[in-house]
Amino acid sequence: MKKILALLFAMVMVLSLFACTAQEAAEATEAPAEATEATAEATEAPAEATEAPAEATEAPAAAAVQRIIVWNNAITDLTASDQQRSEGDLRSAYSIKDVCDKCGIQVGDKASVIGSDGYVGEEVGSDLLLKYLTLEGENAPIVVGEAQDPDWAVWEVAYINFGTDVIMTSYKDKISVKDVFEAVGMADAESYDFICTDEYTQNVVAADIADCYISWIDDRIDAEVPGIGDYTLYSILYIQPHVG
Repeated sequence: MKKILALLFAMVMVLSLFACTAQEAAEATEAPAEATEATAEATEAPAEATEAPAEATEAPAAAAVQRIIVWNNAITDLTASDQQRSEGDLRSAYSIKDVCDKCGIQVGDKASVIGSDGYVGEEVGSDLLLKYLTLEGENAPIVVGEAQDPDWAVWEVAYINFGTDVIMTSYKDKISVKDVFEAVGMADAESYDFICTDEYTQNVVAADIADCYISWIDDRIDAEVPGIGDYTLYSILYIQPHVG
């Protein structure tokens, strides 16, 4: 009887030991599973971190216009030539390239020719340099020359926009400088320099721009501005934000 009890006790001990070993093995296999979950959660963090740079990559704002050039006075001392508008229609015109060279205008890949009615014709910058602008004849100012397709043209050209530089044509009796600023997107500044062909410069505070005009006066293109004796700046060439 004692031998049977001893045998039974030994069997119980063996079974208990086997059960403990099985439980430890099961617990050991759970740890890697939990570890892989932690690893999976950890790999999600970089994905969230990459969202911030994506939000920060907004397109930069377009550069504001930094200078307005008055074509009518920019062509002083330049030489005109007869250029074709259409077959049998030749007009005295000035090279756009010559004006860009004289005034130091940086010409990029694209430019815009803008009519008095707001119509915009897109141009390749290098192509535009092959063309001419005339102040004479029907629908002038208008771009002419052999490089200009006569079936495509912007009538009554008001502006040629090169980006930071804009050429304006003064073909009306009087033009508000405030309206010109709004039309071309002039850079904001505390004051602006009005520079004449003889380099005389008059500074005008921004609050007075609404009282400034580009005008035909005695066959000249002048600027009317507050702050000087007769309000007239002879042969205005540039308007630009004051620096310094």
